[in-house]
Amino acid sequence: MDGKTALKLSNAGMRLIAQTTILNSGDAVRLREFIANNYAPKTLEDQAVGGRVQSYQEAFAQTGKLRIFQVLATDKHRVVVIMEAQIDREMYYTEIAVEEDFPHKITVYIQRPL
Repeated sequence: MDGKTALKLSNAGMRLIAQTTILNSGDAVRLREFIANNYAPKTLEDQAVGGRVQSYQEAFAQTGKLRIFQVLATDKHRVVVIMEAQIDREMYYTEIAVEEDFPHKITVYIQRPL
C-alpha cells in the first residue's frame, strides 16, 4: 500500500489531508471553522482557535503550499509525514494525532523544519 492510501485509511491521516488542503487554500474562515470543529477542547485550551489560525497563517506565509513528500508512519489515530514547502523548498516533520473515539478530534499537531 502506498503512503497516500495509508493516510486515507487513517482517521488521523484524513484530518491531516483536510487541514493541509484548507491551509493550502489560504481560506482563513474555513481554517478557523476547521480548527473550532475538529480540535479537541483540551488541545484548544493550550492554544485557542485564534492563536492557531494566526500561527498557521504565519507559517503559510513563509512556506507557501505544503505537499506530502513522504509518509513515515501511520496507524488509525496517528500519522507522521515529511512535507515539502513550495516557497522555501524545505522539508518539514509533521505529526498529527486524534482521539480514539468518534469524531476523532485532533489532539496533537506538530510541524517542525527538518
